[in-house]
Amino acid sequence: MTHRDFLYRIAGAVAAGLLLAVLLRLGLGARWFGFYGWAAVALATLGVVTVLLWQRLPLAGKSRWWSLLVGVPAGLAAVSQIGFWMLFFRTGGSNPTLAVAREMVRPWLDAGLPLISAVWLAVTLWLVASAGKATARA
Repeated sequence: MTHRDFLYRIAGAVAAGLLLAVLLRLGLGARWFGFYGWAAVALATLGVVTVLLWQRLPLAGKSRWWSLLVGVPAGLAAVSQIGFWMLFFRTGGSNPTLAVAREMVRPWLDAGLPLISAVWLAVTLWLVASAGKATARA
């Protein structure tokens, strides 16, 4: 896989994720997309990006295990999001425990999520740039 192939595949994965987001938004509507949409898109695209990084990072002299910093945290967050809402709607209004727990955790998430997301995005971009440079030298 050449430098150009790697970058095209990354761009293709991102484009496919955005297309999936549009289709899910149109198909599910705003309400259901808000619950499940971005998490489903993340699960669909993260696997591709992680595998591409897994293949290319050794050329940059970096351990391929770095690629898991892209897929695992975001994958766990996406699975948690989908799992929470599935359980929440399954138990219905007769079990307010999940709603109370969510409201207890929400202030911490609202405060910390922008920083966590920025760090994750910076690491992801650094790894993609490193893998891209490596393929240019190969």
